[in-house]
Amino acid sequence: MTQPTFPLDLNKWETDVLNAESKRNGFLAWWRNPDRAVKESLAIAYTDASHKWKALRPDFVFFAQGQSGIVVDLVDPHGHHLADAMPKLRGLAQFTEVFGSEFRRIESVAETNGAYRVLDLKRDQVREAIKTTHDAKALYESDLASDYL
Repeated sequence: MTQPTFPLDLNKWETDVLNAESKRNGFLAWWRNPDRAVKESLAIAYTDASHKWKALRPDFVFFAQGQSGIVVDLVDPHGHHLADAMPKLRGLAQFTEVFGSEFRRIESVAETNGAYRVLDLKRDQVREAIKTTHDAKALYESDLASDYL
């Protein structure tokens, strides 16, 4: 990926994801979803551990040329060690059940044991495991996840 000509503050995970996605076949463009409540952000509702409503804002929206036109991918790099990891995964899974057909891919990426691992939320087995699992790290280290990079 060429260096952007505008201000951009990404952490290492976000930079690695952006570089990987920009090399995919058909890649056209990307959007860094704002991490705050602004009208331009895509927010997905979820409930936290105390059952309060929160908003998950997936880090990236990618656009690619598909067989029948432009397709959209949501990719969210997020740490499995963070307290909100499982609630956000559950919210993303619920969103995928309702709106998944509107996207080519909906994925959550985390680094574990020195490797990036991805959960494909469009897979039924992944969403079912998210509903019953309490340990995000275990999900990323399981056979339900695959290597990302």
